[in-house]
Amino acid sequence: MSTIRFENPAYGALRSDESLTALVTALKAQPGVWALLGKYGSPGVMRQTAYEIRHGMRRHFADGGFETESQTMFGEYRIYIRYVGGAV
Repeated sequence: MSTIRFENPAYGALRSDESLTALVTALKAQPGVWALLGKYGSPGVMRQTAYEIRHGMRRHFADGGFETESQTMFGEYRIYIRYVGGAV
């Protein structure tokens, strides 16, 4: 049986240098724990962003070690991210 979890609607994706730096620091402090990166305007942008993060193509994630999960839920395109260390 699935667990039902209530939560507020997802916020827009984190984009500022300050917020992404804080996210990476928090993820590295809790390896293996999933966090919501945010919601995106289209499935294509969501998937491309997730790909670029996983492959270290974005500056804040260039060290590698991040996994992403892209999900469409009730019309929202979301990316979840976690730090697993090392190259993925």
